[in-house]
Amino acid sequence: MNRDRLRATYDRLAPGYDRSVGLGERLLLGDLRRAYGAALRGETLEVAVGSGLNLPHYSAAVTRSVGVDLSGGMLARAHDRARELARPITLVQADAQRLPFPDASFDTVSVSLALCTVPDPAAALREIARVCRPEGRVVLLEHVRSPVAPVAALERLLSPFQERFIGCHLTRATLKTAESLGFTVRSERTRMFGIFRLAVASPPARRAAGLSPGVGGAKA
Repeated sequence: MNRDRLRATYDRLAPGYDRSVGLGERLLLGDLRRAYGAALRGETLEVAVGSGLNLPHYSAAVTRSVGVDLSGGMLARAHDRARELARPITLVQADAQRLPFPDASFDTVSVSLALCTVPDPAAALREIARVCRPEGRVVLLEHVRSPVAPVAALERLLSPFQERFIGCHLTRATLKTAESLGFTVRSERTRMFGIFRLAVASPPARRAAGLSPGVGGAKA
């Protein structure tokens, strides 16, 4: 699914998105969203912030927060949630593959359950590396292809339907992609046969990630 279709799809889903993920997500993720929020530090960028489901789990360790999302509809939901929580956050409509921030802008760059839908996850990871400070951290909460063969087979069976309707790929090996780009995983938790993974990683050196000084993006 291309960027324009993704934007339109999530604009359409935004009004009922939180209700649709509700109970099912809590059963699947357990406390991983809370752990994700607890891992954020300092000046933090959340890529693909969506409707802001992680915002209640941000701790006082986050000193400034910025969220980006491709969908204006989802950003409207995130704005409402941030207001209800009295959580200051700057929200920007932008493409994860082309972030509108200078190099080394944030102490923490995070993304949850979104690299499954980004058309080019490696490009998004390079952008995450670019805008993260060299001594900073990257927090990834993603669903990936399970290492358990029968579960992976079921993911392969279901993935075409997910891809068609919401652009979600069930069989990506996102953490392996990150490691191939030079990210170093410092800690990791898994859940549900290794499908869901929460990783805290160090960004790669700029040369290892194939980055050039001054590479940047524009708003979508």
